[in-house]
Amino acid sequence: MNRLQLIEEVREVLSKAGFYLSKREYQDIMPFDIIARRDDRLFVISISVNADSSRMRDSEQLKILNDALDASPLFISCIGGQRKLKQGVVYSRKGIPLMSPETFKDMVLEGIPPYVFSAPGGLYVKMNSDLLKKARKEKKIPLSRLADVAGVSRKSIQKYEDGMGADLEVALRLQEFLGEDLILPINPFEREEYTEEYDISLDQYSGLEKIIFKSLLSIGYRIVPTCECPFEAITEDEDKVFLSGVGAREDRGLKKKAKIVSNLSDVTEKDPVIFLHKKSTRMNIEGIPLIEKDELSKIDDKAEVSELLTERKD
Repeated sequence: MNRLQLIEEVREVLSKAGFYLSKREYQDIMPFDIIARRDDRLFVISISVNADSSRMRDSEQLKILNDALDASPLFISCIGGQRKLKQGVVYSRKGIPLMSPETFKDMVLEGIPPYVFSAPGGLYVKMNSDLLKKARKEKKIPLSRLADVAGVSRKSIQKYEDGMGADLEVALRLQEFLGEDLILPINPFEREEYTEEYDISLDQYSGLEKIIFKSLLSIGYRIVPTCECPFEAITEDEDKVFLSGVGAREDRGLKKKAKIVSNLSDVTEKDPVIFLHKKSTRMNIEGIPLIEKDELSKIDDKAEVSELLTERKD
């Protein structure tokens, strides 16, 4: 299976599960392959046949989008290292969950969660620490006896009771001996904050982009720089998040950018805006409000920006 076939397989799974998807024709110009939403669940997914491929460099961009868009970043691959990724096991690359297409299908389409995660040293599970401690005490089993059964130290048993993950084989031995369902399912889609603060430095920008984002910063917005995205930044405050594009002039290139940003706006449910160098005869393009550079420079209140965006929507 090649990468494009794998992408189509994942798209089919998401579509069957009722997700609204970003359009496939835009996937080659984004640092991710699919953005998908269903209700309040938003995925930003990067797909490769081999998890060790160069596409894994997109991890930082996925983390930025995760925090700014309230999304769950995810890598899907068939191979990790030189081995096939196991079904039902959650792996990790650069702190982002990684799984096989089979595991993803089980979760999204069948509602079957994984129970095993990979970490240095082998395969591990999360155990119900409270139930483990309760069962041991109710059955009056000494720590030393349970340690002998599991093949670990007394200190390890204490750590399991405090919530530490356990080797899969150890957990199975404890589960069988105590007669309790100790192993807990894993939710790799649980939201996690990857960055406490964004680097709002505008050093990566120049020219028109730098002028636009300096103006937005001056009136109280926070700028989250993006790279290799169809939009140049995510602009946000405590109430709103905007996918912000910048264009020198109104031409075919801008129209193409607007189509892509409009689609991503629909999927993410975040408002789009495009800032232009020169005044346009139009109020919007592809339904996206247009704001001109000099017009923005005269605004000193975020409420005025919100009013402009509302007036100029399709």
